[in-house]
Amino acid sequence: MRSVDVCLTHQDFDNYDHEGKIVVVIDVLRATSTINTLLFLGADHVRPIGSLEECKSLKGDDYIIMAERLGKKVDGFDYGNSPTKLKEKDIRGKKVAIATSNGSKAIIKSEGSEKTILCSFLNLESVIDFINKSESDVILLCSGWLGKTNLEDTLCAGGIISGLDNFEIESDTALMAKALYDNTNNLLETMKLSSHAKRLSGYDNKIDIEFCSRVNTQPVLPILRERDIFLS
Repeated sequence: MRSVDVCLTHQDFDNYDHEGKIVVVIDVLRATSTINTLLFLGADHVRPIGSLEECKSLKGDDYIIMAERLGKKVDGFDYGNSPTKLKEKDIRGKKVAIATSNGSKAIIKSEGSEKTILCSFLNLESVIDFINKSESDVILLCSGWLGKTNLEDTLCAGGIISGLDNFEIESDTALMAKALYDNTNNLLETMKLSSHAKRLSGYDNKIDIEFCSRVNTQPVLPILRERDIFLS
């Protein structure tokens, strides 16, 4: 039987053997929600970048460059990490590079897996369908926040697990994530309780929290191919 496990922060991912497994990267607030939105709006591809310097260097290669640190847009970049501020007319057909505090680093760490796909609540069912049709074990990699577990990524991991068929739950972290999701009656109100939601609200990004809590509004599947993320 296939198995599913959950890693609660990308800093913990070195403790997981991901060779030959599907890795699902989750950063609900906001990197995977933003990347999903970029591709949904028609971006050609998205390149996750670990450092601000490398991301900024791609400006001359005709990339739209996006960067966030500690929840705020970085000066000198075209966009921060807000899915609600993206404009389709600016995005369609373009290459995008993005450097974020947690999510882009989690994606880069997943390299070497059988496949890396991205999940948020926006494309939850698309990810569940893909996993159910696969034949591989799965690790759900929550980005977390600066090395700490966060509520919204764990909720999303639980949502994936609750939709899987014929998977063995391999760890207590996976059991915890599923129990959290199964006992959540109001997704948005629960997400608002999270420390990162409160942080973003303080930066006038309340609309992002509501946007990122929408379920299955963007039924696409972002997948990492070498360095770049495309629609499958």
